[in-house]
Amino acid sequence: MKLKLPLHKYDEAGRVKPPWLLFLCLCFLARGIVVFIASLSFRQDGGLLLSIFYPLKYQFYLSLLTAIPAIMTLLFVGFRERIWKAGKGAFYIGVPVMLAYLIASDLIIQLYILRAQHFAFAWPTALTLFSALLFAWYLIRSKHMRIMLADWRLNS
Repeated sequence: MKLKLPLHKYDEAGRVKPPWLLFLCLCFLARGIVVFIASLSFRQDGGLLLSIFYPLKYQFYLSLLTAIPAIMTLLFVGFRERIWKAGKGAFYIGVPVMLAYLIASDLIIQLYILRAQHFAFAWPTALTLFSALLFAWYLIRSKHMRIMLADWRLNS
């Protein structure tokens, strides 16, 4: 049997490991929590850091709509061996739907923030929108992701 991916992309059980860009994508989608934690550690003015990424407070709260499910998905993907050993691997059938929801909701929130700024250019907004589009393109086009999701569906 010919392997679809190089051998180092499989774990000891023979399942396809998630690509490191998936972890990076989920961390990016959880940036609301990361920015919040960073603002707590900023002693002078924590609100300043939050205002750079989220000019209005409700935009930060909107970003938590993607951050919390992204953290949960990150935990489920990270602890996949324990979940499979416990016999709860059926969750992984919903991973593509969750990733599509996370990317779509993040893009919608970014467009909403742009509209609130009257489409004025700002580097943080431009970089986050560009990054979200790059991650969406990666998740759609990645051969490794397609093979991994198909493999995980078989093992569920």
